[in-house]
Amino acid sequence: MRFELEDRAPDLTGRWLIYVPERTAGNLAQDFELLGERLEMDFLALLQNRLNLAVTPKLTDLLRNRPNNAKDLANKWDTLIGGKTADEATLVKALLALAFGLLSWDFGEAVLRFCCERNFQNQLNERGLWQIWLQTLRDWFGWSDTETPDDETALRKKVCSALLLSELVKFAPSVADRFPFLPPEPNRQIACELVRRWRDSTNWQLAYCEAANEIERQHELSKILVISEDLLNAETFRAIDELLVREVRNAVHFDGSNFSDKVDRLSQVAQKRKGSFWSRQDETIGNFWEAVDLAANLWQRCKEAIGVSERLQGVNEFIKHYNRSDGWWQLDFWALQLAAKQIALIDEDKRKFVMPAWAMYRRFLDSVNSAFANAVEKEGWQPTQFNFWQETRHGRERRIVFIVDALRFDLAMYLREKVGNAVNFEVRPLTSVLPSITEIGMASLLPNANEGLEVTWEVGKLVVRLKGEDVSNRSRRKSWIERFLGESGKVVELDEIQRVDIGNVSLLVVLSREVDEFGTFAADLHPQGLLEMVNRIAQAVRFAAEKGFSRILIVSDHGFLFAPPDCEPNFVQSPSKSLIAKRRFVIGGKSEGCWTVSASGVGLKGDLLFAFPKGFAVFALRGEREVFLHGGLSLQESIVPMLVGQVTTPVVKIAVRLHVQEPISSRIAKVTVEAQSDNPFAQPRKVKAQIGSHESDICEVSTQQTKAELSIVWLDEFDEPPSSVVIQLLDAETGQVLDEKHAEVSILV
Repeated sequence: MRFELEDRAPDLTGRWLIYVPERTAGNLAQDFELLGERLEMDFLALLQNRLNLAVTPKLTDLLRNRPNNAKDLANKWDTLIGGKTADEATLVKALLALAFGLLSWDFGEAVLRFCCERNFQNQLNERGLWQIWLQTLRDWFGWSDTETPDDETALRKKVCSALLLSELVKFAPSVADRFPFLPPEPNRQIACELVRRWRDSTNWQLAYCEAANEIERQHELSKILVISEDLLNAETFRAIDELLVREVRNAVHFDGSNFSDKVDRLSQVAQKRKGSFWSRQDETIGNFWEAVDLAANLWQRCKEAIGVSERLQGVNEFIKHYNRSDGWWQLDFWALQLAAKQIALIDEDKRKFVMPAWAMYRRFLDSVNSAFANAVEKEGWQPTQFNFWQETRHGRERRIVFIVDALRFDLAMYLREKVGNAVNFEVRPLTSVLPSITEIGMASLLPNANEGLEVTWEVGKLVVRLKGEDVSNRSRRKSWIERFLGESGKVVELDEIQRVDIGNVSLLVVLSREVDEFGTFAADLHPQGLLEMVNRIAQAVRFAAEKGFSRILIVSDHGFLFAPPDCEPNFVQSPSKSLIAKRRFVIGGKSEGCWTVSASGVGLKGDLLFAFPKGFAVFALRGEREVFLHGGLSLQESIVPMLVGQVTTPVVKIAVRLHVQEPISSRIAKVTVEAQSDNPFAQPRKVKAQIGSHESDICEVSTQQTKAELSIVWLDEFDEPPSSVVIQLLDAETGQVLDEKHAEVSILV
């Protein structure tokens, strides 16, 4: 204290008041007594003497009879009082702020903490504030003494009910008379704002859900709520979504036959509800609204696209409508998303909402692609896929090329979205080489492929040659690229990119998983597998940006048709004589209703003959029909994406370390993440901890938030604990392992 005072006023000029909040050992203020006046005052007397504070019985009880209040208030005086007038009301609010752990008094924040946390009655009683808090609530909510519970648990329930039901009656005013304990205006509107704050707080959402469910049961809201336009915007209770789900189901016939009559209204309702709070909290509700929204949008846009396609003539017109920013590729992406969502739906919902959407999507695939094939038959087919490698030769910056199997145009647009702002991507359409299969498509993406690919049929198989060299299989194509790159480049698999040394590589080529068999494409045999594949590529792209690659290119060998199980294609009779017949193409044969063309007619060397079914049709072959089809002529199969990207700014994320307290003694392991970077411009990093297949939630560490604690439920209830575990700290966006610790395990129970 002396050093601080002498630093501020070394000659002790002016008037100084030194308050010592408790008795000290020795005479700490002796030197200052020689220069001034010693006053024996407690904190309340000091405030009275120096600030002309009127001493009241309430302040006497709070400050004189409870010295801890005085001490805490003195320590936080500048923060809590500052330049405010120190009257009784101001001091009481400051003490309430201390009790609720606030930096300044905020009634709304205090109410929310009271609703979400526990043991406030004991804390407030110790400070002499419990009755004051009760009166504060009475005044704000308009309750009488008898209407205000004196027990903390009962009071909390009533406060929660008053808040949440205030928001409900805003959207359903007809039920307001049932809840006489709601606050009057304008406080009722403030209550609505507090409820939104509560729902939006990630720390308090669990408490919100518990309170909302309890209030919903207590007041039997599911029995009293009725549908209204305003209710579509309400998020307060789960019962609102459940009511709307029932209403939507009742609006559509058992077999979905009137779906077309209801589709506009279904789209409006689902659009509003799919992002609501309970849709995010309850997977069943969320999946329902997402599926209805996707089905309605798919139905509407497919019908529109069919009408537009009937007026198109040229090949380029079809390509333009397919690949523009709001183009027909969206329909294919919605179909994949709908297929992923429908698994979680009950059979009734599939019949009513999904089946009509599939029927319209099938019409779209058949009608639009038939018209597209007719345009190709008139104009011919000019593949531009050969020219991809020319893009890699621009500039001297570090470059990385991703060659991805079956990255359809819609998935490329999704990939751009998942990468985010780290890379500025332009997505361009390329026309693929036909047949649109891996063997030919991947060969057409090799360096110097623009000099011409030759296709022949030898010893019962298709052979693809470039400059006379066989490049039909994966290993041969990889060798070709490695020779082209030389010592300054490297070829790696997608799952190797984080494990190999790429520090001095100027041109890196990354090959994704592919299936080297005619007409075969699986992607985990489910649309969700495709979306996960894109997420893995997006992680690798962000990783490459972090590692200093400036120019990033991504290209695919071919696209595919997605034919859901309830979306049957047309069947075309396969030729009696052919070299090979697959669902979407035939080599060495002709068939009625198909486009038949020689190799030279599709940009290849050789005299092989190809036949392609038009529209959404496949050759009638034995065996189960595949869900994913490729090899044929359609917008989805033969218009492939090329993403040309530039890293916007060097991405420097904050460095982090993992701290583990050993031994791990619980099935819930807690670890600490700490920032290590001293670079003030380092970007925040989203991280998660992982033990085996178990992961923590994601948190963000930054130069402002330098520490975070993560919890991992890593051991199932009846599993035997191991003697030790490996804990990994991962970048949540790139999947990169940032730190790793081995920890001993000692669980007693």
